[in-house]
Amino acid sequence: MVKSSSLIFVLLFAFLFHLEKFSWRLVGVIGLIFSGVLLMVATETRFVLEGLILVLTASACGGLRWSLTQLLLQNRKMGLDNPAATIYWLAPSMGLTLAIISAVVDSWSAIFRTAFFASLGKTLETMFFLVAPGVLAFCMVLSEF
Repeated sequence: MVKSSSLIFVLLFAFLFHLEKFSWRLVGVIGLIFSGVLLMVATETRFVLEGLILVLTASACGGLRWSLTQLLLQNRKMGLDNPAATIYWLAPSMGLTLAIISAVVDSWSAIFRTAFFASLGKTLETMFFLVAPGVLAFCMVLSEF
């Protein structure tokens, strides 16, 4: 339910960075979409404050990411006017950031001692199940850009 607020943050940052001209019609459309999603799932939730804060923060960061990406794609001097070039330059820093956070939070040394990496066959199977969704995620991000 709260995840649908990402549309609001995208619109807010688009107005803030002058990517979109302010119009009440656009605000109304986004509000209508958000209200519809809210009404659709309103009776099926249990309120957890920590979850609300985490999802709102994720939605805000997602809206900021899309606005900053749009600014990068519009700036032809930087050479990032092509979606593949944008991913080429942004993916290493995003991957490194996620790897550092994952190493700290998930304790990689403990992960490599699990049954998922017990033998060469299990390691290859695990790597397949990690890489295959990664390829799908890459294709989805490429299509989003």
